[in-house]
Amino acid sequence: MELPTNTSVSYLNGTLYTHPELIFFSVGFSILIVLAIIGNSLVLVAVARTKKLQNVTNVFVVNLSLTDCLSSFGFLWSVPGMASTTPGYLLESDVPCVAAAGLVFTAEGCSVYTLANIALNRCILITRSKETYQWLYTPKKIALMVLVSWLIPFCGIVVPPLSGVGDLGFDPESRTCSDVDTHPRAAVYDKVQFAVLYPAPLLVIIVSYILIWRHVKRHFRNRRNNTSNLQSLKPLKSDSTPKPDASHTNVSSSQKPGEASPRHSGSSHHLSRMRNEQFAITKNLFVVVFAFVVCFTPIFTMVVTKSNRYHLYGALFLFASGCINPIIYAAKHPHFRPVLRSMVRCRCSRE
Repeated sequence: MELPTNTSVSYLNGTLYTHPELIFFSVGFSILIVLAIIGNSLVLVAVARTKKLQNVTNVFVVNLSLTDCLSSFGFLWSVPGMASTTPGYLLESDVPCVAAAGLVFTAEGCSVYTLANIALNRCILITRSKETYQWLYTPKKIALMVLVSWLIPFCGIVVPPLSGVGDLGFDPESRTCSDVDTHPRAAVYDKVQFAVLYPAPLLVIIVSYILIWRHVKRHFRNRRNNTSNLQSLKPLKSDSTPKPDASHTNVSSSQKPGEASPRHSGSSHHLSRMRNEQFAITKNLFVVVFAFVVCFTPIFTMVVTKSNRYHLYGALFLFASGCINPIIYAAKHPHFRPVLRSMVRCRCSRE
């Protein structure tokens, strides 16, 4: 690889970045790592301490926060490499760097599959019957879904290097613990990662939210039509004195056929409130998914187009998503918002 020979730009030891750029990345990643670990740790503690948050959907939310914490911890091993000017990795052994690279790639891949699980969970909950949802989301099946979301990325990241396709370790071009771009089959390894980690879960996410959008649109259209029909059935005003009917009598002693009882009215109000709450949760989690896809797409676009010179810029966007998620929960999620705000004010409750 031929590097620029302009003497006004100082490239270190075969890297694709100048020393000021590497210092910028080391500081930027350090800030993002600290924010991601703190924010996602708060989410994990909130679920552990609050019974209301311990539900099926939040199993995947917890897994997502765990992947963000682990990927941040794994990339922490790359920060000294970017900041230093040594030819190779700082430590004598490359094993920690190889392990850190594997952890980062596996955790990020698990994040994508976890977001697909979240999208599918909301889709089944909103568009299918309660019986279908309860049949699909049993404790054993949920555990299997979480296991698969870790197993697929692990196989896609670890198996190819063991087969001689690509390698993990200290990459001299980016000075990070990553996949080694100087490996003879690095391009094949990049394509394997893309094929395993991105298209399938992205397709599940897109289809799930399209189905949710269609269902919600149909639901509100039907409710609007029902309201219009009820209004059209109201009797027109007349100058004549209306005949006395049952509507002017005291209804406390008996309930007329077809009229909603107070108990039924209260139940309908409760169901309506729960439905609106589920829509709000789905909307909040859609924002989480959308933010991750936006942050995740640049780096994978660079992988496909072989734009190695800008990989670290794309990685900054990717790690920003780990910081954004807790903020989204705290800002809009109807269950997480009060808990996280109470925790910040040191008034967390177990209720």
